Amino acid sequence: MVDESKLRRELKEAGYALRKSRGPVSGDDLGGYMIVDVAGNYVVAGAKYDLTLDEAAEWLKQANG
Repeated sequence: MVDESKLRRELKEAGYALRKSRGPVSGDDLGGYMIVDVAGNYVVAGAKYDLTLDEAAEWLKQANG
């Protein structure tokens, strides 16, 4: 199980931010997480808030090589 706070810190160090869905579940908001590039302010993963914490951690692992 992934610790959300730890993942947020690791993403921040890499220049990303973890965003959690706050709205009701809909076609464009699936109730999960998205990862945003902080410098460019654009979504890099989970555009429909469709990531789990485990998937976000895996994305970070792959992004860091």
